[in-house]
Amino acid sequence: MSIDETLVRRLSAETGERLLDRARGGRVKALQSIRHFVVTLTRDGARTWEETFEEPPTVGQIAARAGNDVFVVSVRLQHRARTSRLAAAIAAE
Repeated sequence: MSIDETLVRRLSAETGERLLDRARGGRVKALQSIRHFVVTLTRDGARTWEETFEEPPTVGQIAARAGNDVFVVSVRLQHRARTSRLAAAIAAE
């Protein structure tokens, strides 16, 4: 008994798609654990400070944390240092 080549190709393609979806989900989860969003703010244009968020912040979240009288200077994605990742992993256990 032989297996049809069309069936083999279809099953192979479906398996490959499932593995890619699973790998993509794993990468997204891993990247979320090693990065954070840093928002640089100012009130007077001369002095700045940074606020850190785990997820991309909305304007409302920035205003809730810093107030309505601030200006956003920049928003950047920053990877955490290995030491802070190690400390977070130890604390989670």
